[in-house]
Amino acid sequence: MPYLGEACALGAAVCWTGSSLGFALASKAVGPMPANQFRLVAAVPILVLLALGTTGSGWPTEASVARIGWLMASGLIGLVLGDIGFFHALATIGPRLSSVLMAAWPACTVGIDWLFGITPRPLVLLGITLTTAGIMLVLLRSREGTAWNPGLTRARWWSGVFGALLGALGQAGGYVVAGFGLAAAPDQPDGVSPLHGTVVRMATGVLGLQLVLLGRGQPLALRRVWPHRLARRAALAGALFGPVGGVWLSMVARREAPDNGVAAALMALSPVFMMPVAAIAYRARIGWFGAFGTCLAVAGAGVCVAVR
Repeated sequence: MPYLGEACALGAAVCWTGSSLGFALASKAVGPMPANQFRLVAAVPILVLLALGTTGSGWPTEASVARIGWLMASGLIGLVLGDIGFFHALATIGPRLSSVLMAAWPACTVGIDWLFGITPRPLVLLGITLTTAGIMLVLLRSREGTAWNPGLTRARWWSGVFGALLGALGQAGGYVVAGFGLAAAPDQPDGVSPLHGTVVRMATGVLGLQLVLLGRGQPLALRRVWPHRLARRAALAGALFGPVGGVWLSMVARREAPDNGVAAALMALSPVFMMPVAAIAYRARIGWFGAFGTCLAVAGAGVCVAVR
């Protein structure tokens, strides 16, 4: 199907818009670690059932040990390391500013590709630059920071910034590494199904985060979510939009898009979609810079797709 990868990348961006808001609300209410553990545990059985219903198998039994290893590594990098940082950012500096800093992940993706010897085309770099610059303008010129967390201290603000940057690096690293497990090769001409890849990544994320929580003496942190009505609803919605819909679509985009940078730039548009959501959900003020940034980001995405 023409442009399947690009369409799935845009779909993932829309899903992650809803996911970010849901998990930001849940993390603010009960803490980032309980919300993170809850969403991974909730997502795994849903993904396994989807895989059973669509492929007849809940696990990629035909995949080699090496492929499973790459997908597991991707889960640890993206869903444990990266998301610990991102969920901390959501709870402290809110979904808008967190999304600004996460917009750096397409650039991180290109950088990691370069380390593996993949040189991006000039137009791809231009498209990524325009998209990222547009997102930065959309969000850095917004004035709703105090609306999310009025009592935020400078130290907590910087910890949130660091968390979001860690999330961007983890997102990029997990995305690139997943490609080695999904890709078609002589041992498996069709590659691994993106849905099966998502199951492996999410199951690994559950185990990895569980080890982290055991080390912190909080093995069942997710218990804080269920009794809290707002946190429970927000986390369930976030799980459906994020680990299920968003991650699955991102894995399809990873395998089908002609260029990692193209898919990454399109998926990075989620902060633009966040604008009207933020304006309605917590009355963010969006001015002319927001409108201009939106046009710039869309133009950059158009350049990326046109490169195909």
